[in-house]
Amino acid sequence: MDTAIVVAFETRFEFVAEDDPDPLNRLKSLQDQGGFAIGLAGIQPDKHADRAFLAQVFQEYAGQAWAHRYMDTLRGIVRQHSKKKRK
Repeated sequence: MDTAIVVAFETRFEFVAEDDPDPLNRLKSLQDQGGFAIGLAGIQPDKHADRAFLAQVFQEYAGQAWAHRYMDTLRGIVRQHSKKKRK
């Protein structure tokens, strides 16, 4: 599974992928810009498109509704994108 850290901003998402050449500095830079590392997201390439995307908030945000809303928004974006690709 390809996995990345999800960094949420007010109006966008950024990702720090496991194959990033300098993941710690990228994450720090995004956080310095006001982003919050809220969880992990990944794609399971062998799954159907509507079930391939998995996202989970980090444990420290498990009880935070705002973090779950961000992840739900991200899931919706991915779902919309995958529907467009199938057409």
